[in-house]
Amino acid sequence: MEIKLLLTLDLREQAALQAALVTHGAPDALVTLALTGACRILSLEEARQLRKWLAEARTAGETDFASLHVIERALVEFGA
Repeated sequence: MEIKLLLTLDLREQAALQAALVTHGAPDALVTLALTGACRILSLEEARQLRKWLAEARTAGETDFASLHVIERALVEFGA
């Protein structure tokens, strides 16, 4: 089974995400999203790993802004 989720950000959210990538260890999908404004999540496992990273970053207090919440909400709606 192949799953595809396309995430897109507006320029403001993209700039905020680029700033957040100062956080060490960001997943490839977030780097791609920050650089291009879109990325494809190709598996449910990848979506779950991304959601886990987002939750850990939020809990650590290193990042707390709208674009990460937008991404996390999309992942939740997707079922990850």
